[in-house]
Amino acid sequence: MTKTNALRMIEQAGIAHEVRKYELAMEDFTAERVADLVAMPPDQVYKTLVAVGDRNGPCFAVIPANTELDLKALAVAHG
Repeated sequence: MTKTNALRMIEQAGIAHEVRKYELAMEDFTAERVADLVAMPPDQVYKTLVAVGDRNGPCFAVIPANTELDLKALAVAHG
């Protein structure tokens, strides 16, 4: 398995975690579908989103699978 940068950072920080593998078609690629495939509640599966701001460059948001990112709130938090 190829490790993502997020997984490397989690491991480097010593955060307890579990990696689960699943098969998923790209046209069905949603965090809620992943939660279903790994038999976990959507509020326990997180998606990592990246946004690029006008002033401060890229920022990351990590939110539960069953929620939507509030871009205005992210903009305020990111400055």
